[in-house]
Amino acid sequence: MKTAIVTGASGGIGSQIAQLLCENDYAVVGCYRNGANVCEAMADEINARGVFQPYCLNLRSEDETRDLARYTAETFGKIDLLVNCAGIGEIAPLTESSRWEEIVDINLNGTIRMCRAVLPYMLRRNRGNIINISSVWGDCGSACEAPYSASKGGINAFTKALAKEVGIMGVRVNAVAPGFIDTRMNSSLTDRDVGEIRDDVPLGRTGTPDDVAQAVLFLAENSASYITGQILTVDGGWKI
Repeated sequence: MKTAIVTGASGGIGSQIAQLLCENDYAVVGCYRNGANVCEAMADEINARGVFQPYCLNLRSEDETRDLARYTAETFGKIDLLVNCAGIGEIAPLTESSRWEEIVDINLNGTIRMCRAVLPYMLRRNRGNIINISSVWGDCGSACEAPYSASKGGINAFTKALAKEVGIMGVRVNAVAPGFIDTRMNSSLTDRDVGEIRDDVPLGRTGTPDDVAQAVLFLAENSASYITGQILTVDGGWKI
């Protein structure tokens, strides 16, 4: 059985990633900040047939990310996979944004902190896999989401740079960049807004958390062993 850490495991995408990994012979440490009820319910459901360990984590603390990595390695003996899925956003003009520092610190710096914490355990085994959840906005940007777009663009550049750095030591680093995914993060949009987005998607539908989770599983498996430093877009062709 392989071992994975999934941050943002209480969210719509993160929870689906965690569940799919558990179904595919991974023991998962699912990290949350405010979603204890979601992760505890997942543990009750999954642990009858797999291994899911909820873990409360503050991604803004380097000490806590190091404690998480140490806990995972000591509990399961290794860390095979890290999925950085935790993220927040805000729709507001830049001059009115009240959370821009928090957005960048959690989305981008939190990803970097997690990689710094986990990499020593991967490098000593000359093996490991890191998958960062980015966004199409990291490539083309979104009006009224400048800090979020910047954080995701930073993740893309960080993914490529880190892949070059650690590839020779057996660690692969990739990112998955979703388009519009039907989760509560987008719950503020009206039906009309969603309909207009759907009309722009060549495949004629919005994405689901499972669409993203399946891409993560593909990159996590040995069938993708020659893929690193890539940003895999999962958007139904929206931003072609």
